[in-house]
Amino acid sequence: AVVSTQSGHYGRVADLVLIAERSLKEVGFFVIKNHGVSEDTIRRTFGISRRFFDLDVSQKSKVRMTSDYPYGYEKAEILSQSLNGEGVTPDPKETYNIKVSDPRWPDEPLEFKAIVMEYCNAMWTLARKILRLFALVLRQSKDFFDDKFPTDNMTVFRQLNYPHVAPGPDRIRASQHTDYGVLTILAQDNVGGLQVKLPGQEWEDASTPQGCLLVNIGDMMQRWSNDSWRSTLHRVVKKESASQTDNRRQSMVFFVNPGKDVMIECIPDYQATGEEAKYSAIKAEEYVLAKHYSTIPSILASAGEK
Repeated sequence: AVVSTQSGHYGRVADLVLIAERSLKEVGFFVIKNHGVSEDTIRRTFGISRRFFDLDVSQKSKVRMTSDYPYGYEKAEILSQSLNGEGVTPDPKETYNIKVSDPRWPDEPLEFKAIVMEYCNAMWTLARKILRLFALVLRQSKDFFDDKFPTDNMTVFRQLNYPHVAPGPDRIRASQHTDYGVLTILAQDNVGGLQVKLPGQEWEDASTPQGCLLVNIGDMMQRWSNDSWRSTLHRVVKKESASQTDNRRQSMVFFVNPGKDVMIECIPDYQATGEEAKYSAIKAEEYVLAKHYSTIPSILASAGEK
């Protein structure tokens, strides 16, 4: 479904809620247009991200991910480990991760901080609109999520680079996983490769029309809604039909996560009388970091941790 953040009178808002609700229950993904993030901001952030990943690995590793600061630069993640311990080979990609409330910046490129901060500010403006829409879909007051996102929340901006892959059959670039947090806002180039999988169905391509962004919910929202909403399995592949000379892929992901002490538990309206919630309550930090740490065993091992 295609959702627009521009709404005028009540009737349009009501229609928007119905469209979003159907998508969140059935697919867990939707495309958003008229999102308010300028094409220039997106273009410049893609550009500075590409310049960072083009640096020598020794330069990028100056801000590498560690067990103490599980953000920064890495190329050792195995996303499928977050599901059931599958996978032993790192996904063939590299990422730079910024905790938005506690950023650590690379020395180069020089304009990196200013450009990325502008992008993150625009994403936060959009994320607040989406959260208010989600609150209405959940039949809660529109400010339902406001106190769950204090200034020092756990939101992360992730930039990804998938290097060119030699010609051949389909190949996994990011192994299958669900997102851990509340919602995800994705900007991706036109190389393609993102796929989603609904229960009992085959993998399907998930492209983004020009000028749009892709939004999906994560595990926390599925837990809040007691499985009424779907945190959908997805992955990234290099398809056999991709360019033989340059199939390098870039994407930028804004993971909207709550404050670390926020309890993730079933919203009472979504729990039937006399029935227990499908998930036990858990602190947001405990859930997110357990999932994240499961995907970076080699980084933890290098720090002498299990």
